[in-house]
Amino acid sequence: MAPPSGGPPRPPGGVQGAPPTGTGGPRVDVPRGPPPAGARPSMSTPVPGAPRPEPTRPQPGPVGGPAATPAPPAPRSDASRPPAPSQPHAPPQPHAPPQPKAPPQPNGPPQSRPPAAAPGAPRNEVLSPLPNETLKEFEELAKASPLELDPELEKAVGFTHFDTSASEDNLITVLTTRADLHKLASQTLVRVKSREDNRTYLGVVVRGPFSEPDAIAANSTMAVGVVVQGKKLTYTFDYHGRVDIELLGEEVGENKLEPPVLRPRPKSPVFLLDEKESSRVLGLGGPMCLGLVAGYARMEARLDPQDKSILPRHTGIIGTTGGGKSTTVATLIHHAQAAGIATVVFDVEGEYTHVDQPTNHAAMLAALQRRGRKPEGVKDLHIHHLAGRDSLNPEHKNLHRFSLSFSSLSPYAISEILGMTEAQQERFHKAYDVTKLLLEDFEIFPRSEQEREQVLEVDEHSTGYPRMTLLHLLDVVEAYIYSLGSEGKEEGRSKSRTSSRRRGASSEDSEVEEGSDEAESTRRGPTLRSQFRHKPHLVMSRVREQSSKSEVSWKALMGRLQNLRRLNVFDVADAPGVDYRELLTPGRVSVIDLSDTDSPQHSNLVIADILRGLQETQEARYQATHGQNQSTKQPMTPVLIIIEEAHEFLSASRFSQMRVLFEQVAKIAKRGRKRWLGLVFVTQLPQHLPDEVLGLLNNFIIHKITDSSVISRMRKTVGGIDESLWNRVPRLAPGQALMSFSNFTRPLMVAVDPAPVKRLLVD
Repeated sequence: MAPPSGGPPRPPGGVQGAPPTGTGGPRVDVPRGPPPAGARPSMSTPVPGAPRPEPTRPQPGPVGGPAATPAPPAPRSDASRPPAPSQPHAPPQPHAPPQPKAPPQPNGPPQSRPPAAAPGAPRNEVLSPLPNETLKEFEELAKASPLELDPELEKAVGFTHFDTSASEDNLITVLTTRADLHKLASQTLVRVKSREDNRTYLGVVVRGPFSEPDAIAANSTMAVGVVVQGKKLTYTFDYHGRVDIELLGEEVGENKLEPPVLRPRPKSPVFLLDEKESSRVLGLGGPMCLGLVAGYARMEARLDPQDKSILPRHTGIIGTTGGGKSTTVATLIHHAQAAGIATVVFDVEGEYTHVDQPTNHAAMLAALQRRGRKPEGVKDLHIHHLAGRDSLNPEHKNLHRFSLSFSSLSPYAISEILGMTEAQQERFHKAYDVTKLLLEDFEIFPRSEQEREQVLEVDEHSTGYPRMTLLHLLDVVEAYIYSLGSEGKEEGRSKSRTSSRRRGASSEDSEVEEGSDEAESTRRGPTLRSQFRHKPHLVMSRVREQSSKSEVSWKALMGRLQNLRRLNVFDVADAPGVDYRELLTPGRVSVIDLSDTDSPQHSNLVIADILRGLQETQEARYQATHGQNQSTKQPMTPVLIIIEEAHEFLSASRFSQMRVLFEQVAKIAKRGRKRWLGLVFVTQLPQHLPDEVLGLLNNFIIHKITDSSVISRMRKTVGGIDESLWNRVPRLAPGQALMSFSNFTRPLMVAVDPAPVKRLLVD
């Protein structure tokens, strides 16, 4: 029968519009585009667990009828039959079972169907089932004996993918099976063996793991349709895994890595590193444990507190309130004490005044039990509080009351901390210089030739003038205010007239007049409280030699200094200063309780004074130890100094007015690295810390930060942290932290160990 007009002849056993198949076996038709609207796609992939249907051979149908319905036989003659299209090497078709006759077509309009495709036109057809012979070949291939495979590849968890135009330097895409997908968790370390060029690389999973369907794209219409119809369809595609790994380096020898110059070749096997080897590669050795590394069941983030390149390189503990900073600090205090480190904590809230007791917080107890730990307090706690101020642990057996020495504070640091104006600073330093002259006049300091040599070595940018007290300075300021008042000006004019008369008088008359002037000055002069009160005329003489103006500025300066005096923390007779040698006792925890101070400025005065004392004492120990014979050289005691609310101590908004204070801290930070003196800055507002302060830090423990601008600033400060880790920072749970230490090969996500010690406030 001649084919109907408008379409090419249909080959027997094929599908209308299909081009001739080539040699080499049966062919599987694959759709070349999305199915027509309203058509349901046919799935050739069998449903897991469902019986495989027997393949059937499509039969040619009559014009206008379904292609799957066989047409009834019709008489024909060979003469009237058009020649069949040539199909060389067509595979033999299996014998089709007898088909039922199609019912006669009812009268009416012909059924609509897509027009027949012209020869060579793109196809848009359904999938054809695989023939039995092809299915058997795949089954035999899948059942191949494992003995025929490379034994090394059995341990591989994935293989490197081909590069694309979107590939990035130092990032490699790895594909894995569905069964091995869970093994490539984020931050997992892997080894890549590039067999083609005999190179081996170490890498870490930084993106993924992701799941992608086999055979089709994840965003295809078919994949989307299967997923969104999840309530109606039990069928789904099989899938594989994909991760991106960052190369840590190329292995060139035993335990040696070099920056990679090439990339692993495609289809290079990828192997997991066990926890022991991962710990070695990441540099996590040491007795001090900080917590569990994310992505591993039992691997701990450890460091060596006796390694001079770790703790003395200074640390920043950063995060919002409630992120777990205080727990991290308490854990660090406990571990440092156990390691024999002398720990000094500037506690502005009094949180750590009870760390010698075990924790009784329910959440901490549960977390400790999960880690197999027990609640335990530190063994040697000493609490120091200012004279005239209370401690939050007043009944503690090792409670020390102390006062500050005014002579130990740098005058420049005092003026900066108190926030003096430029005019007030000018008058403050003038009064300071006059006070130094009076100390010598009154033979307070210096008294000997040795002390005169000591004067030449005083650096007022780091310390104060020896034996100067706040009362001495207040007396000089009082004298200036008196000299600028009406009474003082009148006295000054009378002094000038008296001096003129003295020049023409005899020595005996001069002595009588001087005595009368002294009596008059004692009666009418300024009110002095220090040793200067015994010779007020001498004080006024020094003041008039260094004349000044603006009584208002002097009175404003007097107000600030009187506020300091009312604190009653300087040179208190019955309260000695801090014993820095005791603070540096190995294994001792010294909490400086500042919870009862009036303002951050007063707390900063305490911090600045004690920091200076610690630095000088440790420096003296270093010089003494350094000068000993190497055979008898004693090891230095490591010291850890923790400063809470560091943004109040060194504020970015006032940094330009606090250069001297910063230089003091920078000096401690730079010299402390060789002298076992480590600083820890704790803050929930890192944006208020100057860049210069952040630049002093080498180690970071970053808890949850929700402000994107703060994260952006931290990314510029903390190097070596990949984007995937930064993206987790806003979503960190309490107790989780991003840790970057100088001994770690790369930054790590860590679940910080719970604190076994008691804290007054638990966030």
